[in-house]
Amino acid sequence: MKKLVFNVVVITTGFFGAFNKVEAQQGLQIGFEANPQLSYLINKDDRDSKLYSAKSATGGHFGVSAQYGITSKIGVGLNLLYSFQGSLYEWKGQEKVKSLQYIKIPLMLTLNLPFGSSGKMLFIGKIGPQISALVDARLYDGNAKLLDNNYKRAFAFTDFGGVISAGVGYKFSEQFSFDGSVRFDGGFLDAEDKSYKGNIHDPSDVINPSPASSPRHNAYNMTVGLNLGIRYTFL
Repeated sequence: MKKLVFNVVVITTGFFGAFNKVEAQQGLQIGFEANPQLSYLINKDDRDSKLYSAKSATGGHFGVSAQYGITSKIGVGLNLLYSFQGSLYEWKGQEKVKSLQYIKIPLMLTLNLPFGSSGKMLFIGKIGPQISALVDARLYDGNAKLLDNNYKRAFAFTDFGGVISAGVGYKFSEQFSFDGSVRFDGGFLDAEDKSYKGNIHDPSDVINPSPASSPRHNAYNMTVGLNLGIRYTFL
């Protein structure tokens, strides 16, 4: 994970350096966004275990966004998002769902570059750190039957990570715009709580030792999805 953090820092530095000679123009933008996404919890013990088979869990986030234009092309953005994520998997052939809900706050460097003859199209890129707080965690079987409604004890309350996205936007007017982008975020910290001693994949399975029981390698949150937003710019 140290290498991943280093790569994010390098990319962010290059992002600043490549576009630091642009015209000065300040502006405040607010908006709403939603993001259907695929979600994963990545863990080495699970990846190496023959008892565990990972699948892609579907989820999404929604929330509000604010962006301040430092120049006509570069700005800083802050979002407040509610995210539904987790993991879908099979444990010993039985499908289960870890349903996790987070409040996520990304702080991003934003880039807006016009293209096309109309001047209404924009390339939009964003990158930066993100902090997340766990709101709820539940474990379900493949038929959506609740298996554990006190599942929060198995996970860490906070996560720190990074986010990057790239896409295009369209300006309906000088004030209203719409954008769509591919968005990726990942956690740098262990999403699981090391003090949890049960089988994190199936609390009713008491086989020990188990790749699903502490001590385990760190588990990392990861989501990738299509981010859709509508924005209003104060001129």
